[in-house]
Amino acid sequence: MIACPVRSSRRATALALAVTVMMVAPLGGAMSQARSPVPAGVPATRSGAGAPPPVSFAIRIAPDTVRIGEPFLVVVRVRVPQGATVTFPVGPDSGTAVEALDPRALASGPDSSGMDLTATYRLAAWDLGRQPIGFAPVTVHGGGVDDVVPLGDLTILVAATTPTDAAHRVPRAARAMFVLPRPWWPRWAIAGAVLLGVMMLWLVVRRWRSRPRRRALRVEPFVEATRDFAALDRVGLLDAGEAGRYVTLAVDIARIYLVRRLAPASMALTTAELMGAIGEDARVPRARLGALLAESDRIKFARYPLSEVDAKALGAEARRIVEEVDRRAAVAAAAATATTPVDAMHAPGSPDSAPGSRGHAA
Repeated sequence: MIACPVRSSRRATALALAVTVMMVAPLGGAMSQARSPVPAGVPATRSGAGAPPPVSFAIRIAPDTVRIGEPFLVVVRVRVPQGATVTFPVGPDSGTAVEALDPRALASGPDSSGMDLTATYRLAAWDLGRQPIGFAPVTVHGGGVDDVVPLGDLTILVAATTPTDAAHRVPRAARAMFVLPRPWWPRWAIAGAVLLGVMMLWLVVRRWRSRPRRRALRVEPFVEATRDFAALDRVGLLDAGEAGRYVTLAVDIARIYLVRRLAPASMALTTAELMGAIGEDARVPRARLGALLAESDRIKFARYPLSEVDAKALGAEARRIVEEVDRRAAVAAAAATATTPVDAMHAPGSPDSAPGSRGHAA
């Protein structure tokens, strides 16, 4: 507890010292009494008549030694005449190692001879050693007093958190690890789950391999070619100005038909290879087919310019060749089917050709 009287313009020096000594004695008990909060700058109410006493103040720091970040209190108590207005500082000066943790708490306690005002600051220091606590002065106005009360050089001692001499401190030995008994069943459960998964995967693969395979429905080459020609007409390449592409696709449809119908080979055959694979088949108009394939090669590889009329004519020629080949193939197949039974009857080893049969009985 620090008590300092301040000069007063209305009292003599001796009277001021006497009153200050009388106020400092009961200061410790009065600090713990409950007080009603009063905002700074509000004048105290007059509680009785008489001459205003001098301004006096007291400061208490509790505790006086703290650690880094540990809160401590700074209590500033000022006694002023009745009717005076006291303005306390908001907090410590910024830029130091001490800062406020909470807003200041103000309390007042009137008596018969003056006004007792208290401001409590909750602070914390963030550096080691003795740190200064910088407060702005307290101002007092009114009640016959116009004064500025400096709070002086306040400090707080910040001690280190570690002991000063740590060389003699022997750390405690580490405790032995407490090992819990591990049950046996988790490992077997994991192994069983893995085995079950492998078995289920094997069953799924086996069932998938043994599933009945559905055979793809074989479409007649002529039916497929007719369907492709109709789809090509619906695309509208001629209307879009793609005459060369139209002829190329139409000739490809004819090539696919000839390969499937007459010469089952790859579609990667060139024109000469395709004509060689067909050979001297009487069912194919070789001259017309060769001319059509030559025109298609000129369009595909030499980018031969083609009009819409010529493209339509080449597409129609490809369709006529397919129809003619299919008609000739059907006639040839019917003729072969009609001649096969007669040849079988007269073949060597047949019943009709044996000696003594009905065919030679006459």
